[in-house]
Parts: sequence; structure tokens; C-alpha cells
Amino acid sequence: MLVSLHSATILQQSNKMSGEVLYSSVKFTRKPGDQAAAKLCAGREDDVTYVTVKSAEAPSSQQQQQTDPSRTADPTPPVSAAGKASSYRQPALVLLILCCLLLAAITSLAVYHFRTKEDPEKYTSLSSNYSSLLNQLQDLSSDYSNLNRNHSELQSNCSRLNETHSELQSNYSRLSETHSELQSNYSRLQKKNSALKKNNTELSVKSSILDKYCPLKEGSSKERVCKTCPENWVESNGKCYYFSPDTMNWNSSRASCVSMGADLVIIESKAEQKFLLEKAKSKPLLGNAEKNSYWIGLTDAATEGTWLWVDGTPLNDKAKYWHGNEPDDWKRGGDLSGEDCARLAYLTSPANSLKAWFDASCTQQQHRRICETTALINI
Repeated sequence: MLVSLHSATILQQSNKMSGEVLYSSVKFTRKPGDQAAAKLCAGREDDVTYVTVKSAEAPSSQQQQQTDPSRTADPTPPVSAAGKASSYRQPALVLLILCCLLLAAITSLAVYHFRTKEDPEKYTSLSSNYSSLLNQLQDLSSDYSNLNRNHSELQSNCSRLNETHSELQSNYSRLSETHSELQSNYSRLQKKNSALKKNNTELSVKSSILDKYCPLKEGSSKERVCKTCPENWVESNGKCYYFSPDTMNWNSSRASCVSMGADLVIIESKAEQKFLLEKAKSKPLLGNAEKNSYWIGLTDAATEGTWLWVDGTPLNDKAKYWHGNEPDDWKRGGDLSGEDCARLAYLTSPANSLKAWFDASCTQQQHRRICETTALINI
């Protein structure tokens, strides 16, 4: 506890007791209006004696001689009273100084304490803030502990994730290898599939050819009767020809031939021209003489005056059989494009003459047709 030193009274009393003795007393009193000191010293005496120093004066030399005449003959010099007093006062003085220093320290602490106590609101605020800070410190300590636990959990999760990531990478590598193998296998399968499709197409063609040239024998599911050309076709020099009984325009006639695996006839020699005319004459005639003509695979629809066969080869000058002033590209019947397709007409030809070609409208005129395909040599 801290107190304020307001006054100190040093009382000196001299009493004579078997010689002269000096009594010294140090007393401390508080100021009447000091409330802080009153609180500190409540229930205590007003005057407090901290130190009492007693010092006896030595008698004078004259008194000593009167009292003890034997000392006059003592050759030793006498010790003065002041010297003896000083030897007694030195320990007391040190003790007094120490007591004053201790009292000053206690006083300073008391002043600081009571000044704080004099402002209760500030003290209460400080206490509240201190309590709040303690609570916050506890909360922070708890949060720190939670964070440490969370950090440990996260580290553990991170380790597991790293392991999972490594496993996924390994699985991805294996899947990539498997994907590469599957792609390679898929490419091989595509090639095989293409080859199989090609073989299937060839087999389908061969099957249709087989059915065409080697139809099943009537009443049998396995036995076939093979012919060089399909039924109702005529064979000549390794080729098969079909003379249609019905009429169509040139475009439709060609489409019909293609649907049977053939095309409109291409005439490449004098012998072939002669053969076609003879076979055309042997066919039954229709009421309209013009309809007894046959479309052949020759046209200049792409470029006027440039006649091409249906396979794209140009007309050979050594094997052309135009009749008279044909082709004349006569525009009739509303076809302003002219006559761009060729027909073979045997009725208008002179006897034993091979020049029997006429140009005609590809869309407006309708005639019979001659289809041509390769004859079946080997089965």
C-alpha cells in the first residue's frame, strides 16, 4: 500500500538518568485533509514513531578528574565524547536512511494506486477492457487450436488428394494407351469393313449377274442354267444387246438401260452397225413408222456439234453413219435446244445402206432403245 508523507517531526528529549542521555524520536503525521492517506491509515494511530535513537553524552574532563582522580595520571589520551557519540550515531543514521527510502517507495506505490482508485469509471473501463481482452485471447486461442486441427486435416486431405491424383494420372496413362490401341484397332476394322463392303458389292453384282445369266432351273432351288446373255437379250461378238418393245425419250431410255446394268449402245464398227440394223428389221413394227427407230448412245448436248458416246469417247470419223444431211439440229415441237440425241431408223434407209442415223430431240421425241452390256464368258 502507498501513503503520502506530509510532515515529519523530530523530537529531541533530554533526560538525565545516571548521567546525561539524549533521546531522539522521529514521528510522522498525516495532513488532516488527505483522504488517500486516511484510507491507507484507517484504524491506525495518528503519530507513528519509526526510529528512536538514544545517545549518552560522556562527562567532561573536569568531571572525570573529579570523579576519578586516578585518570589524571593516565598517559593515554582520553577519548572525546563527540567521538563516542559519532560511533553510536552512524548505524542509526544508515538505518534511518534505509527506512526513508523504503517509505518513499511505499509512498510512490500508494500514490499511483490511489490515483487509479480516484477514477472508478476509468478503472471499471480498464477492468472491462481487460476482461474483454482476456475473452478475446481465449477465443483466439480456441480459434488457433481449431485452425491447427483444420490445418492438420487439410494436410491429411492434401496427402490423400495427391495419392488420388497420382492414381488418376496412372489410370489416365493406361486409358490413353488403351485408347490408342482401340483407335488402331478401329482403323484396322474400318479397313476390313471397307474391304468387306467392296467384296459385298462385288458379290451382289456377281449375284445379280449370276441370276441374270444363270437363272435357277425351273422347279429347282440349286440347279442353274447358264446363258451367255440374259433372257430376251441377243449376243454378238462378246456383247449382249436388248431391243426394247416400248418407247421413251432419250434421257429415260438411258436410265432404263442403266437400271439393267447396261447403257445405250455404242457402235464402234461397220460390222456392229450392220448387225444392229438386221436385228432391228426383225422386230415387230409399231403403227407409227417413226417409233420404230431406236435410240443409240450418241449426243452433242454438252457442246453443239461435238458428238460424244455415253462413255465420253468422241465419234470416230471412220465409224459414222449419218443419213443424208443429218445431223441438221432441227428445232421443232417446242424444243428450242434443237436435236441433240441420235437414233437409228432402218425404215428410211435405202436397201443395203448402213447410213441410218438421225438426230432428234432428247426430250420431245420418243423411240425404242438398244441397250448394250458385256456378255458373260466365264462363270
